[in-house]
Amino acid sequence: MPEMLRGDISQVPLPDVLRLLVGSRQTGRLDLLDGASAGAIYLESGTLIHAVNGAQMGEAAVFSLMAWQEGGFSFVPDQAAPEESISTSTDHLLEEGSRKAREWAEVMRALPGLDAVFRLSPSGSPSGVSLEPNEWQVLAQVDGARDVSDIADALGWDDFEVASVLARLVTGGLLDCEQGRESDLAPTLDSVFLKRLDAEFLDIVGPLGPAIVDDEIATMRETKESFPLARTAELIERISADIADDEKRIGFQRIMLNVLRSL
Repeated sequence: MPEMLRGDISQVPLPDVLRLLVGSRQTGRLDLLDGASAGAIYLESGTLIHAVNGAQMGEAAVFSLMAWQEGGFSFVPDQAAPEESISTSTDHLLEEGSRKAREWAEVMRALPGLDAVFRLSPSGSPSGVSLEPNEWQVLAQVDGARDVSDIADALGWDDFEVASVLARLVTGGLLDCEQGRESDLAPTLDSVFLKRLDAEFLDIVGPLGPAIVDDEIATMRETKESFPLARTAELIERISADIADDEKRIGFQRIMLNVLRSL
């Protein structure tokens, strides 16, 4: 093997690079760079012993790095690891990492990139809309400005979990996505929706319903007159938290989402 191994992940996937280094029982550091993102994987006699990717370390860092679709790599031989953060067998890491890389590739077919931003789609049929709790959590973070990593940070999840949910919501027609950020002149919520929101919540929790809605909007530092359309899912999620009955809460969310899609 040459003293310095270099290449591009778009041409040689990282799982293949690691298999080459493992198979030849290399010791050293594999550096990875993609724009502002950087990571490293350390090997000792063909065994993965340490990895870092931003704030991630160990197995989690290996899996996130193996999901990269582009970026450069270079292997520096005979570089000792500063610590050992990996306890899982190398064979398992390669197998599991390759599986996750394939899943990442599938997810990214639905998204233009991890820096894409999302907003509720005004098109598509509202019939039969039903979301899982994790989908609601992600949807509540969609505001036309946050990208995948922003939402992951807000929820304390990893990028893959968030990207997978967003891909399902985009594929299902619930969200639109695009590169870049939404303009400052963001669309506002239709007054018809807010009236329906008051009415549905009143029906579930009683006379205090509209007052709770007003309080939540004020807590979000918004007004009914200019409530951002992009924050609607977050508003529904916050209001739903006041419904103790699980069946009623899910029913309320489904109704309001269908109403929003039909506007």
